[in-house]
Amino acid sequence: MNNKLCLAAAAFLILATGCNEQRFQKYKDGTEYKVIRASNGKAAVAGDFIQLNSLAKYGDSVLYNSTAESTPNFIPFDTAQMPAFFKDVHEGDSLVIRQSTDSILKHGPGAPWMVKGKFITQSFKFAKLFPNKEAADSAAKPYEAAAKVIANKNAEEKIQKDISGDPELVKTDEKAIQDYMAKHNLTGTKTAWGTYVVIDSAGTGPKISSNDVAVVEYTGRTFDDSTFDSNTDPQFHHQEPLYIDMSQYRGMIVGWIDGLKQMQKGSVGKLIIPSYLAYGKEGRSPKIAPNTNLAFDIKVTDIVTQEKYQEEMMKQQQQMQMQRQMMEQMQRQMQQQQQGKQAPPSGK
Repeated sequence: MNNKLCLAAAAFLILATGCNEQRFQKYKDGTEYKVIRASNGKAAVAGDFIQLNSLAKYGDSVLYNSTAESTPNFIPFDTAQMPAFFKDVHEGDSLVIRQSTDSILKHGPGAPWMVKGKFITQSFKFAKLFPNKEAADSAAKPYEAAAKVIANKNAEEKIQKDISGDPELVKTDEKAIQDYMAKHNLTGTKTAWGTYVVIDSAGTGPKISSNDVAVVEYTGRTFDDSTFDSNTDPQFHHQEPLYIDMSQYRGMIVGWIDGLKQMQKGSVGKLIIPSYLAYGKEGRSPKIAPNTNLAFDIKVTDIVTQEKYQEEMMKQQQQMQMQRQMMEQMQRQMQQQQQGKQAPPSGK
C-alpha cells in the first residue's frame, strides 16, 4: 500500500455512525475493508488530488489522528499506486481497513505493544477533490501552518520532559559549561533549558521569534577548541548563509533554536550548548562524541519571513538542479569523446 495512505489517522462522525452497519469484505491479500458511500459525491478521475483525513486505532487506543494534528494528506488520485478498494472513490466517501495483529505477527515481529487477538483499524475520509496540484497546494497551506504550531508545541513538551527526566546529565553539563566559560572569560545569559547566550555585539530590532527565519554565519567547536563545522571557513566547503526556520525543531539541534531567541538581527556572539540540547547520547560521528557540549560563534546576518525563506529555498533547489544537469551533460560529452578516441580508424 502507498506509504502516504498508511499514515493512518482522523476522526469522522460518519465512520462512528456507519462502520458497524456494514460487514467487512476481504481483499485477496487478507485485508478486511468496507466502504461508506457518500450519497451524491463526485467520482474521482485521473489527474484529481484528494484531501485524505485519516485515523488509526489499536483496539481503543488512537495511534494517529490527522484531524487532531491538523495534518490531512493531499495526494494524487493514482490508481496504479492504490489497492483496488481505493480506486472507486467519490468525494465524501469513507473507507475502513482492518488488519488483525495475528496476521501481522505471522510475518515477523510487530511493535512492542502489539499482542495477538487485536486489530489495527485505519479509517480514511476522502474529504474533498481538487482538479489539480495547484488547487490542492492552496487548500493545504492553512493546514500546514496549523500543523507547524502543533508540532512545535509537542516538540517543546517532549524536550522539557527529556530535560526533567535526566537531572544528573543536566547537572554534569552545567558544571562543564561553567568551567569552560570561566576558562575563556565568558559571561552569558542562561535560558530556561540550559543554553548560555553570550552577546559580543548587540543587534537591532526585536528578538528573533518562533515565526521568523534567522540567517546566520557560524563556526562550531567542541570544548577542546576543535572546530568541527563552519559556513565561513573555506576548508568546510559550504560558504553560504544558513537559514534556520525558528518555527520547527526538525533538522536543527535544539540549542540553536533555544539560544537564537535571545538574539536580534545583527547580533554577534556565542551559543554554549549542553549535550542534551545538541547531539545528545548518539553524538555525531566522527567529530562529535556522545554527550558532548558545544560552542558556536554566531552572527545573525538577517531575519526574513517564511515567504522569503520559501523563495530562497526554491531558488537554491533550482540552482542545484541546474548544476546537476550541467555535470551530467559534461559527463556525457566526456564519455562520447572517450568512445571516439577508442573507436578503430575507418578503412579506405
